[in-house]
Amino acid sequence: MIQQNRLTMEEAQIAVDAALAEAARLGIGSVICVSDAAGFPIVIKRPDNGKVTSVSIAIDKAFTAACHKRPTHTYTNAQPGQEAFGIMNMHGGRFAIFVGGWPIEIDGEVVGGIGVSGGHTPQDIACCKAGITALLEHLGKPVDFSKWDDWKPPV
Repeated sequence: MIQQNRLTMEEAQIAVDAALAEAARLGIGSVICVSDAAGFPIVIKRPDNGKVTSVSIAIDKAFTAACHKRPTHTYTNAQPGQEAFGIMNMHGGRFAIFVGGWPIEIDGEVVGGIGVSGGHTPQDIACCKAGITALLEHLGKPVDFSKWDDWKPPV
């Protein structure tokens, strides 16, 4: 039997609210989604200045990060001529291969994903990190993004 931890709605809300606060601080209208480990949304919010099109993008980024257990910006091998080209067409086109999705790991286990849509690369990453940081701090867990900050594509 496999046992796994799950995020509560309250915990997902903490991450979403922190990411929204970071987006507001940056002056952008980002839509934020936190999903469970299977990629299904737990909490999603679109601020008044968030784009309607960003809703499904944020959901898909959270889905990709949670289910594939890595940030969406690490799919550098999904460009034309690369080994994973076409992966973005999987799962009904829901597989996101651009910045703004990050897995949520607790004690080495991916328990969900956060998806942010509305800003540029550094803004979306900052919002993902703000949400995850708030959640980890709430849970009394260490915050360490070095695993993905130092990530390099395979050679």
